Amino acid sequence: MDPAMTSGRYGCGTPATSPMNGSPLASTPPAMRSDSGVRSLAATTGQILHASYAGFKPANMDVENLVLYNIDATGGGCFRSAVRHLACSYQYRLISPGSNLSHWRPVRRLADFTGADLGRFPSARRLEQVWLAIHHAEAQTAGQPTATTFAVFLTLSHPRAKTVGADPELVKALMDGTVAAFQAHGNQGAVAEIATRLAVATGRPAGLIAQTLLNDGRAVLGVTDMLVHLRGTGVQWNPADHLCMAGQVLCQQVPGGTWTLSGEIYAVEQEQQAR
Repeated sequence: MDPAMTSGRYGCGTPATSPMNGSPLASTPPAMRSDSGVRSLAATTGQILHASYAGFKPANMDVENLVLYNIDATGGGCFRSAVRHLACSYQYRLISPGSNLSHWRPVRRLADFTGADLGRFPSARRLEQVWLAIHHAEAQTAGQPTATTFAVFLTLSHPRAKTVGADPELVKALMDGTVAAFQAHGNQGAVAEIATRLAVATGRPAGLIAQTLLNDGRAVLGVTDMLVHLRGTGVQWNPADHLCMAGQVLCQQVPGGTWTLSGEIYAVEQEQQAR
């Protein structure tokens, strides 16, 4: 494991009459409630939750897992007895979404996309919905596929009639689906069965699913042998979000009944390396 600094920024506005009144999280994981006092942070309009972790990060650990789920005595956490001698810390505070990243500096844009149409965005299979929507949205990429540390900035537009919070399940689906959309599946031998199972889950043609998985035209985050694995009777996604060192998810209300997603991805360097 290597020492790392990771951070996430999450926020969803709610109507002024709501008790949350712009609170960044509509639901807070149990570990947060018991161990960190995050619920005592009362965001005002224009504020979001900034969560950061400093310490030894397992190589395959995702930033959203570190700061939204794994802050208690979970495997790989800094409270585990086997690593008590290693210093690490979590910090949660309220910030303006326009403030600079902590610990990381964007060095070049890798990709951006606008208006990915999520339709009514039902709660089931949201990762797949995000992945497919981005593939059908207008997008620009820069550079060749590469395995580099990066940051993801997302804006989720949702109907005014919906009360939306940046809860961990939603954040993870948005981040994983976005990262997967800018990767490609390299193993053609397994893709037929994977596509068949995803077709059943999503209601989309298996041929379209297979073509989208293998499409490397936007794969600036790399072509991986198995972007999706067969697991039991379903599948398991394996995007390279362990290289995502910073992320931001903002929510905004819009007229109508359709959800859309826009975003940017930047290659990043640690501040001490950038200076």
